[in-house]
Amino acid sequence: MFCPNCGKSAEAGVRFCPSCGTQISSAGYTGSGYPPQPVSKLVRPRYPRMIAGVCSGIALQYGWDLSLVRILTVVFALVTSGFGGLCYLAAWGIIPEGAYALPPASGYPSATNPPSGSTGNTTV
Repeated sequence: MFCPNCGKSAEAGVRFCPSCGTQISSAGYTGSGYPPQPVSKLVRPRYPRMIAGVCSGIALQYGWDLSLVRILTVVFALVTSGFGGLCYLAAWGIIPEGAYALPPASGYPSATNPPSGSTGNTTV
């Protein structure tokens, strides 16, 4: 088990990290890697989004089901005679957009790192 704050290993079943003192909320977690953690800042992620990402951002921030948040948003907009829609538009403008996710580094050769067996000269 690893501390979600400092990343150092901790014994299974402990409630606090022995290195930094952060509370480890998932003492019974036995899966591989880190347990899912909510996003620290409310943003509108670029994926998964349908319209503006407001529902996705709220669902990720609080650890709620995305489908449930979308359904509740539509119900709220219909029940309040459009006030919910105005709130959605306001959230669209207020909540900042998430950063672009860069693709993982791949093994493609670049100009500074030519493939093996190549001199790097590409004269035509």
